[in-house]
Amino acid sequence: MASFSQTTAFDDSSSGADTRRSVFIVAVLTALVAVPVGVSLGMKWVDMPWAEPSRAQPAPDWVALPLVRATTADGTVVKARVALDVPSRSARSAIERNVQQIGLVLEVSLAQQTRAQIGAAAGIPRLADDMRERLNAYLGGSAEAPAVKSVAIQDLLVNPQ
Repeated sequence: MASFSQTTAFDDSSSGADTRRSVFIVAVLTALVAVPVGVSLGMKWVDMPWAEPSRAQPAPDWVALPLVRATTADGTVVKARVALDVPSRSARSAIERNVQQIGLVLEVSLAQQTRAQIGAAAGIPRLADDMRERLNAYLGGSAEAPAVKSVAIQDLLVNPQ
């Protein structure tokens, strides 16, 4: 009988170890499933700044113009590619109908600059602002509703060959 009680005790410890092993495996599998699900559900509550585009400003509607060539006030030859942010269809059509005149306005803006002014730290932004002001004056845009919101100087070559 003594031998029977020893085997029973051995079987009880063996089944306890199997139960603990099974509980551990179930806990690990549950964690492997629950953690990603919890993270994905939690991420829905987090507000990511890049998740949705800002609705405050509409995307710019750029009008690309042909290459502008001009000679600056100090005799430097300059080539520039310019794009305009035009908010209204009427201003866009006016620009597209009068591309040659718009190019001349941009040439005048370039001709008023010197090489040192263009090469200064704020030279290109100042040139873009001058172009925008001249274009709005030419197109009849007001301060509240400008015909051209901004000017992007894509390429600016000084002394091109």
